[in-house]
Amino acid sequence: MSVSILSPSEIQSKLKERSYPAQRTYLAMYSTWWGGIVTDPALMMVPVDDHLVHRGDGVFEAIKVVDGKAFLLQEHLERLASSADHIGIALPMTLEKIKEVIFKTTIATGARNAILRLYISRGPGGFTANPYDSIASQMYLIVTAYTPVSEEKYLNGVRAGRSEIIPKDPWFAKIKSCNYLQNVLMKKESVDRKIDFTIGIDPQGYLTESSTENIVLIDKDKNLLRPKLRQILKGTTMMRSFELAHTLLSDGTLSSIQEKDLTEKDIFNAHEVMMIGTTLDVLPVTEYEGQKIGSGKQGEISAKLLKLLREDIKTGPKSTPLYA
Repeated sequence: MSVSILSPSEIQSKLKERSYPAQRTYLAMYSTWWGGIVTDPALMMVPVDDHLVHRGDGVFEAIKVVDGKAFLLQEHLERLASSADHIGIALPMTLEKIKEVIFKTTIATGARNAILRLYISRGPGGFTANPYDSIASQMYLIVTAYTPVSEEKYLNGVRAGRSEIIPKDPWFAKIKSCNYLQNVLMKKESVDRKIDFTIGIDPQGYLTESSTENIVLIDKDKNLLRPKLRQILKGTTMMRSFELAHTLLSDGTLSSIQEKDLTEKDIFNAHEVMMIGTTLDVLPVTEYEGQKIGSGKQGEISAKLLKLLREDIKTGPKSTPLYA
């Protein structure tokens, strides 16, 4: 077997040869390492010795753009800054400058609907575990195409089950870091089981979250419930949904809105169950571990909460226009 030493020109050629279908959804990338924007997916790369690559040492956010507006942009950026601060990574620029980069990179794609994948890394500088070997923190922003969940799933719901993956320690669970091995394994087990989601259970038997989504319940008394945030990432879409849900108290749709410890028994006894996340909005769960939940279809409250959230995404104060 011969092993070639490749020239830069040969590498450029091979980058084109190594294209794959997912790259067609990669619209643009801004990199502090490059100092600008690239639109060729073959060039959307990071240094191999960036701590982000070989240690998962970084933080990230995924922000949804709908009809040219970024939903919960400020909330995502504030959580990004908080996550970076928790693990001692200095942002390479201010949040206002990050916003400017987001605007310019999105505009460069012309996309009206997209997902903004924003990463802050410790930076390149060596392959040891020592974070002080990194020369400077970096930012990578990738704008990708947004494919909404099919409307059929909102009407008929999705299937969920119990995760066998040990949840993150409470301190780490509240940081949206790029060390997502447990999340990856949760997604793997749901795909392997041919269900849509698996839900984490902590050592005390309480519900945590799915691989990248929050679970919430409506009990028989029409109380809207979310698990305590003790061992859960504070989902931006979930928190906004709960703010909007207060309008359902005045008309009697909901009896109360609470945060409490929840167990699998609460899922089995629930009137409605929902998954909430950036790309999902409010998605009903109609089966858990093979048992039907509620009517087995989208419930009345799930439908109302979804409508409230989608109206908020379109015209609410939490949506930031990216185009002039």
